[in-house]
Parts: sequence; structure tokens; C-alpha cells
Amino acid sequence: MGRIILWGLGGLVLGPIITLALATVAIPIFDISQMEGAYAMGVVFTLMPIGAVVGLIAGIIWAIARRP
Repeated sequence: MGRIILWGLGGLVLGPIITLALATVAIPIFDISQMEGAYAMGVVFTLMPIGAVVGLIAGIIWAIARRP
């Protein structure tokens, strides 16, 4: 059970980090406007929490799938 929690927490931390990295790469590729910080607020308050939840779920599924 402890291993599942650790994998879940790992996903909870890594999910937003990966999401932030992908969002940062997307700025020049898709020519996204950064007018008045709207893009940054969208990333921080929308995309990163979604990335955290997806990372948490992925971490838990990974831990359960790799159970000995």
C-alpha cells in the first residue's frame, strides 16, 4: 500500500512539471499570445492541476500494474 501512495505522489509532482514543460515548448511552436499574462494563468490554474490529476492517476495505475 505504501508503494502505491509513493507512486501516486510521484505522479502528483511530476504531472504538473511535465505539463509546464510542454506548455513552455508550445509557446513558440503555436505562436501563442502572452497578452496580460492570460496564457500563464491558463497554464498555472488550468493545465497544471489537470496534469497533477492525470499524473496521480497514472502513478497509481503504474504502481498497481507493477505489484509483485
